[in-house]
Parts: sequence; structure tokens; C-alpha cells
Amino acid sequence: MNDLEQNSELVTRLLNSRLLQTDWVLWFLLILLAGCVLVIAWKIVYFVTNSRRTDRLRKDVAQLVGGGDFNDFTDQLKEHEGVEASVLRHALRFSANGPDTVEQQMDVALTAGKQRMEVGLTFLGTVGANAPFVGLYGTVGGIIRAFRDLSASADAGISSVIAGIAEALVATAVGLLVAIPAVVAYNYLTRQVKKAVGSSSSLNQQVLFRLRAGQQDEGTG
Repeated sequence: MNDLEQNSELVTRLLNSRLLQTDWVLWFLLILLAGCVLVIAWKIVYFVTNSRRTDRLRKDVAQLVGGGDFNDFTDQLKEHEGVEASVLRHALRFSANGPDTVEQQMDVALTAGKQRMEVGLTFLGTVGANAPFVGLYGTVGGIIRAFRDLSASADAGISSVIAGIAEALVATAVGLLVAIPAVVAYNYLTRQVKKAVGSSSSLNQQVLFRLRAGQQDEGTG
């Protein structure tokens, strides 16, 4: 058996295998689309809610920096929710150890909070990067099947091939339909994470300023 016959036999086996059966591609893409919609809605609600909580927390921090009592602020902090508030609550538990320890704990808590905020973003980024290739795989498999059906049937005309190719291209279109919103949402939500981290860092610095100023006043007194 020469190389040409071996290659032909291999191609025939591949055509008859389930490897090129791509009927599942559209269903898989639709499942990914549904998953993206759920993740996007969840994260948008999360960041909108967290932004409102941060606005309320910022008012209390401003009162603290303006000369408010630190113990009152700590009590008020227990009523706040959100990433920024959780970072401050964790760090201020170490206030007896000094501002430097508090600052270190702020960094630790903020890193953990950033990881929590990024939950779901990896899924969106992966879908956005790979959904077009999944759709392309479905298209290639559909085109191969269309030409195979043409070769197997003498009655099949060019119209049947065109119809098969048009049907196969739907997979690529759906892949793009899934990928584009996923990429846009990933970029938007990544910016929201950076915005929340920056907001938390700003509040942390204000609280640290007040904590160090209070210690200096005690030392002077």
C-alpha cells in the first residue's frame, strides 16, 4: 500500500468517525452564551451594589479624618458591607499593634478581596478568546460534511452544497455572538475591579493617616 492509499484510508476513517460530527457545537455555544449572560448580570449587580456601599463608607471615613472618634468609626464599620469595608474591618483588628501592622493587614485583605472580585472573569476571558475557534470548528466540520454528502450522492447538486455551507457558517456566527459580549464584559469588569481596588486603597490611606495622627497626638500628650 503506497502513501497515497494510506492517507486516503486515514481520511476515510476520520470522515466516518465521530471526531468530525459537530452537531453539538451550536448547543455548546448556546450553553456558553447563557453562562456568560448569568456571570455578566451577577457581576454588574455586584459592582453596582458595592459602589453604593462604598459611597456610604466614604462619608464615615471623611468624618473620621475630620476629627471623628476612632472607636465610633470602628463601631460604624461593623454595619458596612462591601469589599472596602471588609478590608478595613480586618486590618483595624490589629490597630493595637501599630499603623505599620495595620497597613500590612490592609494589603493582605485587599489582595484577598481582589481575588473575590475577579471570580467569574476568568470564565468570561476564556469564552471570549476561544468561542470563535469553537464556532470555526463547527463550520469546518459542516463544510466537510456538505462536500462528503455531495460526493456520496450523484443527485445532489450545487444548491445542496451551498445550503450545507450556509448552515455550517452559522456556527462561526454564533461563536462570534458569544465571544464579543464576553470580551466587552471582561474588559469592563476588569476596570471595575481596578476601580474598587483603587477606591479601597484610597480609603485605607485616609484611615492610616488618621490612625498615625491619633498616635502622634497621644505621644505628644
